[in-house]
Amino acid sequence: MLVPAATTSESVTPATPRSVAELGARFVPQTLRYLGVPEQTLRDAAQDVLVVALRRLDDFEGRSALTTWIYGICVRVAHDYRRKNQSNRELLVERMPEMTSPAHQETALEQAEWRRHLGALLDDLDENQRAAFVLYEIRQLSMKEVAEALGCPLQTAYFRHKSARERVLAAFKRHTGEGEDA
Repeated sequence: MLVPAATTSESVTPATPRSVAELGARFVPQTLRYLGVPEQTLRDAAQDVLVVALRRLDDFEGRSALTTWIYGICVRVAHDYRRKNQSNRELLVERMPEMTSPAHQETALEQAEWRRHLGALLDDLDENQRAAFVLYEIRQLSMKEVAEALGCPLQTAYFRHKSARERVLAAFKRHTGEGEDA
């Protein structure tokens, strides 16, 4: 079956080393972070994504947007880094020590805390659910692009996302106390 080229604006982006580097610099590190790559290995993982993309650039067939193809590489690299890191888990404290900060830093601290909470919620998902959730909800790819990036049928991508969303919402409700009797 012949698959038509993607119709997004990025599908017309030529697949050149420069375009891969520019696209990668825009979204690869943040995507890897949401996919669970530890902060201390984030730069190495981002570099690995770009090396793989550049090495395999001739294999890019243009059946999807260049970004979708790079997201697929991100998912595989993140999986490898998470698997390698399972035995090197950091011991996290239940509560951070009290810190004082200037008022303008409070927003940054709150954002960092929300990112930590989101990271913990995402850590409870399996690799496939996490990837589908991150690509659809956070990176805002279409479900078709998610399926292409994950290399799975569209219905499988929908199922993985739905399962992940249910688990994340349930965990969020438990964390915030929603759904408890008042």
